[in-house]
Amino acid sequence: MTGDEVRLWDIDATSVRVDEEKIDVAAPLIPDQLDDVLVATVAERRWQVTPGGAVTVPVSVLNNSARRLTVRAHLEGWLDDRWVVDPYVQITIPPGEHRTLELTIAPPRLAQAEAGDYQLAVVVRALETVERMTRIGLILTLLPFDRVQLELADGAIPSAAWWRRRLLLPLYIANAGNRPLVLHLEGATLPQLGAITFGGSEAATTTQITLQPGQRLRLPVQLTVMRLPVVALHSRTLLFVLTARDTMGKVLQQLRGAVEVRPVIGAWQMASLAVLTGVSVVAASLLLLTGALFLRGAMVDAPAPTPVAAPAPAVIVVTLNQPVAAPLTPVVATPSLTTALQSQPDPALPLVLPDQVTAPGSGGPARVVAPIIAASTPVLTNTGASSAPMTYAQMFQAVGAQYDLDWRMLAAQAYIESGFDTLALSNAGAMGLMQVLPATWREWAPAVGASDPFDSYSNVQVAAIYLDYLRTQLAQTGHPEKEWMLVAYNWGLDRVNDFLASGGGWQELPDARRKYAEDILRIAQTLP
Repeated sequence: MTGDEVRLWDIDATSVRVDEEKIDVAAPLIPDQLDDVLVATVAERRWQVTPGGAVTVPVSVLNNSARRLTVRAHLEGWLDDRWVVDPYVQITIPPGEHRTLELTIAPPRLAQAEAGDYQLAVVVRALETVERMTRIGLILTLLPFDRVQLELADGAIPSAAWWRRRLLLPLYIANAGNRPLVLHLEGATLPQLGAITFGGSEAATTTQITLQPGQRLRLPVQLTVMRLPVVALHSRTLLFVLTARDTMGKVLQQLRGAVEVRPVIGAWQMASLAVLTGVSVVAASLLLLTGALFLRGAMVDAPAPTPVAAPAPAVIVVTLNQPVAAPLTPVVATPSLTTALQSQPDPALPLVLPDQVTAPGSGGPARVVAPIIAASTPVLTNTGASSAPMTYAQMFQAVGAQYDLDWRMLAAQAYIESGFDTLALSNAGAMGLMQVLPATWREWAPAVGASDPFDSYSNVQVAAIYLDYLRTQLAQTGHPEKEWMLVAYNWGLDRVNDFLASGGGWQELPDARRKYAEDILRIAQTLP
C-alpha cells in the first residue's frame, strides 16, 4: 500500500481465496493474484459458450481505498483477441463502493474456434496506482458443433457413353465444425442404373475418413453406369446423391448431382444411318433404271440373222448429291487425380506478448508474434537483481553456459515447444516457453529456486537442468548424443530406456519423436 492510501474496509486478500480442498481437477491453471485495496471477484470460474454465440463475464470490483479510482479490466490467456467484443472495459469507482464490469466473449462459428477448454485470466488494474492489480483465473469451454461441406469442383462433369462408362466425380469434402470428425461416405444413383465407389476400388461402395477442424481434401469418387439406353433421340439424365454420416449414422450433409448418359444409337447415329440408307436406295434405283434401258435398246437394234460384234461394256455413272457423313470419332477424356488439399487454418494467437516473462498480469495493448530469429527481443525476468533488460539471446546464452548446453538448441527448442509463448498451456498441462510438465516442474523447480512456471528465465532454467539430467542418465547407457537427450525430453526417459534396451536404433524411432529432435537441431544451425 502506498503512503497516501487508506483502506476503508479491513479486508484481507487471502479471505477471498477459494478453499483449495474444494478445488476440483478442472480448476484454472493460471494462478490468482489478489489485492486488498482493489478487490475483484467473479461469480463462476468456468464459463461455456457455443461458437456463434456470446458469453458475458461480470466482474465485481470493490474500491477499498480512500480515494476515487479509475478501474480497467481485460482478459489475458490463450484466446484470440478478435473474440473479445471490448478488449478493455473501464469505469470510475468512488471510495468504498462496488461496481460491476462486463467482459463479453463471442467466438465465431468457424473451425478455428476449436472445441475444448481455454485457460484465461481476468486482470483488473487501477490507473492511479499501477502497482495495484488483481488477477483471477478462469476456464472458458467452447462447446462443439458439427458442419460438413460437400462440393464438386468447378467444371462440367463428362457425359457417359458406351466407350466411357466410368466417370470421375471431383468431390471436395471439408470439416467446417470445430472438432475432429469421423465420417462415413456412401453414394447411390436414381434410378439404380449405376454404382458409386470410393478410392479407385470398384468394391468400396462406402468409405470412412477422419477430418480435423478446418481440414479440406479431395476424394476420388467413381460413378459407373451399368445400363445405357440403346436407341434414343436425346441423352438421359442420371441423378446421384452422396451422403456423409457420423459414427452414429446421423446424416450431416448430402450432395445431389446429375450426369448425362448418351444412348448407344442417338440422333447423330440415326441421322447418319438415314442418309446412308437414302443414298443406297438412290444408287440402287439408278443402277436398275440404267440396266433396264440398256437391255431394251439392245433388243430393238440387233438383227436376228446377222451376227453382230459384242457390245462394249456399259459404263454406269452414279452421282451422289449429298456427302456421306463422317463417322463419329469418340474422344475419351482421361481425368487425372490430384493430391488431397488441406486448408491450414491460422492457429489462434494469445492476448499476451510473446516476450512476456511473468504470468498474465503485466498487460500490454498490442500483440506481435515474433519469429525465432527475433532473439534480441528484451526479456524482463523476475529472477535477476539487475534493472537492465535481458534479451532472449542473452537468457539462453546464460542458461546454456550454466548447464553446458548449446544456447541455440535451447532457443530452437523453445520455438518448437511454444513459439516463444510464455503462457502456453497444453492439454496435458505443459507450461511456459519450454512446455514443462507439472510433475517435472515440481521435481526440478526447487533445485533452481524457481516458483513461477510462466516466468521465462525460471522455465528455461528448469528445462535446462532437466536436459542435463537426461544427458547424464543416457550417457551412462552409452548414448551421450544430444539427439537422444531431446527425444527423452519429448518422449520420456523411461520410454527411451525401454526402447534402447529392446535393441531399437535411431531409424526405428517413431517418426514424430525423431522429427522433434531433428527439427530442433536443424533450426539451431540456422541461428546466427
